[in-house]
Parts: sequence; structure tokens; C-alpha cells
Amino acid sequence: MKLATQHIMRIATVLALTAASASAFAQSDEYRRGYAEGYAAGQRAGNGGGNGDGPGWGRVRVEEADYGVRGAMCDARRAVRNEVERNNGNVRASNELCGDPARNQEKRLRIVYRCGNSEPVRVFLRENESTRLTCRR
Repeated sequence: MKLATQHIMRIATVLALTAASASAFAQSDEYRRGYAEGYAAGQRAGNGGGNGDGPGWGRVRVEEADYGVRGAMCDARRAVRNEVERNNGNVRASNELCGDPARNQEKRLRIVYRCGNSEPVRVFLRENESTRLTCRR
């Protein structure tokens, strides 16, 4: 009987420790999720704050960018994002974005971007044309 009681006590201890550790892990996951959501909210608030753009406006967010001609396009999204960040929103349509997808043909750059939660803005440039992507109204 004493041996059975000790065995039951060990099992109860193991179960209690398991429950406590599971609770700690759940609390940890909840903490991380809350931290990530708070960080993202702070980033969103910081991107639109203090520049007079009002709610829903903020930093330019490039969603799509294609460079080339019909049938010969390249994804220029990363290069356009880099240009926007490096050059205060200025972008130039050129082969430097993602190579020359169609030699000896005039290419076009199509950009779709947003500012905060605004409607998407579409911009079209011919090769060697430049523009400035902005969130100002």
C-alpha cells in the first residue's frame, strides 16, 4: 500500500510539473505573439505619424513592380523598393532594375504601391523615365 501511494505521488508530481511547464510555454507563446503584434502596431503608427499625411497614410509600400515588354518581363519589386528607400521615393525605369529582359525594345516599368491602408496607386514609366513615389495627397 505504501509503495502504491509513493507511485501515485510520483505520477501526480510528474503531471503537475508537466502542466506547469505547458502553462509556461503557452504563456511564452502568448507573450511573443503580443509582443509581435505590439511591435507591428508601433511600426504602422510610426510610419504615418508626424508627417501630416493623416490616418491611413504613411511610408510607400511597393506591392508589385514589373519591368520589360509583353512576354518578356522581370520582377523588379526588390530593386524598386531599394530605389525608393535609397533615393527618397525616386525611381528610374532602366535595365539596372533587373537586367534587360527584351534587348533592342523599349521597356516599361509598372509599379503598384500603397500608403498605409489606402487604395493601390499604379504608376507606368517608359524606359529611362523617372518619377517619385509619394504618400502625399
